[in-house]
Amino acid sequence: MEIRFVGPLGKVTGSCTWMRDLVEGWNFLVDCGMQQGEYDEDTWNAGTRWPFDPLELKFVVLTHAHIDHSGLLPLLYRLGFDGEVWCSAETARIAEILLRDAARLPGSRYDEADVDRIRWRTPGGKTQLGGYHRLDQDLLMRFFRSGHIVGATSVTILWGKPKSGGQKSIVFSGDVGPGAEDREVLPFLRYPQNPAPATYAVLESTYGGVVRVAKGERNPEARRERLSRLLDRILETGGTLAIPAFSVGRTQDLMFDLHMVVANDPLRYRAIRFYMDSPTAMQVNGITLDALNRTQTDARTGKVRPVWLGKQLFRDLGLQCHEPEHVDLVLEVSRMTLSIDRAEGDLAAACGNTIATRWRSIFSPVGNREALVREVTKGPRVVVMSSGSGDGGPAASWLPLVVRDERNIVAMSGYCGKGTIGNALSALESVPLDQRRLQAGSLTWRSPDGGTGNSVPLSEVQAQVCHLEGYSAHADQSDLVDWMFENHKGILKQSIAPTIFLQHGDDEQRGSLARALAKRADEWKLEVDVLLPDDASQWFDLDRGGASLRVAEKRKELEAQIASLQNALAKLKAA
Repeated sequence: MEIRFVGPLGKVTGSCTWMRDLVEGWNFLVDCGMQQGEYDEDTWNAGTRWPFDPLELKFVVLTHAHIDHSGLLPLLYRLGFDGEVWCSAETARIAEILLRDAARLPGSRYDEADVDRIRWRTPGGKTQLGGYHRLDQDLLMRFFRSGHIVGATSVTILWGKPKSGGQKSIVFSGDVGPGAEDREVLPFLRYPQNPAPATYAVLESTYGGVVRVAKGERNPEARRERLSRLLDRILETGGTLAIPAFSVGRTQDLMFDLHMVVANDPLRYRAIRFYMDSPTAMQVNGITLDALNRTQTDARTGKVRPVWLGKQLFRDLGLQCHEPEHVDLVLEVSRMTLSIDRAEGDLAAACGNTIATRWRSIFSPVGNREALVREVTKGPRVVVMSSGSGDGGPAASWLPLVVRDERNIVAMSGYCGKGTIGNALSALESVPLDQRRLQAGSLTWRSPDGGTGNSVPLSEVQAQVCHLEGYSAHADQSDLVDWMFENHKGILKQSIAPTIFLQHGDDEQRGSLARALAKRADEWKLEVDVLLPDDASQWFDLDRGGASLRVAEKRKELEAQIASLQNALAKLKAA
């Protein structure tokens, strides 16, 4: 078995790893993502210079639904691929929504008919974590929850005959979420699982050089306190709190936290109106609720566990995760949180803490967006909207008016790349109003047809701008190191794999994570080899200890094998 890191090396988007075994006829990808904001994204996203032939691929394994991992699947089919895409059931549902959105964007390389061609495949029809799933004779796969978004998994590929001792394996982390068991950071999802030990591991390094402060970005209470202060501010001004947010994960987490803040002091915030303006998030909310209801029975112990629902919800509400009535209550809280209907009333829980007893649905849908955007006289309101970078979608309608009024607040909830509206707004966060009036330049949004939309001079941006910390769905350095090195009750200390490939991060982040991994291995007295591939044309032979093979070297090796086989065949014919 050979592996080639087609992408991303020294980058963060465009995840795609090529694996093959020429003897067995295995030829497949792990992820096929779109590049976003990279220097060569146009070339990669066009698919014209892919090193693999889509016609020859047998299948694709998809770790999760985000576009930088799934975004080129429809193009793969358009260019001739006809295999299946293996992933969790939740990933398939969310990815199809995101890919349809992407297909409608101006300049898309594919259309919705290409999305319809995708042959999604989940073993047994529903996600089973930890189980072995057959991809081919002597080729298996396992899923483990990665804690990143609903449906996100780490994936282990196993090949060879286990009874002869010749089986090897490689685990792909996918994107790993923050926190760990009993140290969860985000509201809904269970902690990332440590996969079973493997021969090799491929680990993401998006935030491999970042160590978040436990009392700041990793503290849900501090995160909600920051939200509370923003609500207090718009109560004073009667303005609008606009929160651009990504539709998958980020919007759901914000909705939960806003419910928590209101339930903590419902009288204080009764005058605020809450709106959710994200058609995509409304679809994802339903998938999230279905996922939170999913359970799995341990075949060995018979214990029933939730697949995605985290224990932190029970702690937040003063409930017990092993009590059936409490589980039902937590699921009802989740439904009320993600339902866009304020008419449902209070929860009136008979158990739990005061937060549980005060829980009520607070969000309303947006009907006539243009009328609501221009409404400025009816008191304080909160609008959670797509897109997360503030460039398009509903945000392109809201922000041009919201940013002009000093009573308003724009709170960016996540990372915004260079050249985005969110990035330009974030640069104004520390600039006083009197100084903003001296600035040249403007903010320009795109219209739905891809042309130029609304434009606002920077000198006219009067709204307060801030950044909401603590909502990242990515692990930091400490999380990634803990994911790789399992400490079971202080007794068994082991690495998931003795050989680790680092990808999916810029070189500074990869280098920092490599040093942190080496330090932990040294502390635990473990032999671990950390590799940083730097050439997308480089193959690694996983049946020979991960030995590096350049394409030219591999070609010579294959030509020599072919010549040897031809000689052997000629001798057989001569005999």
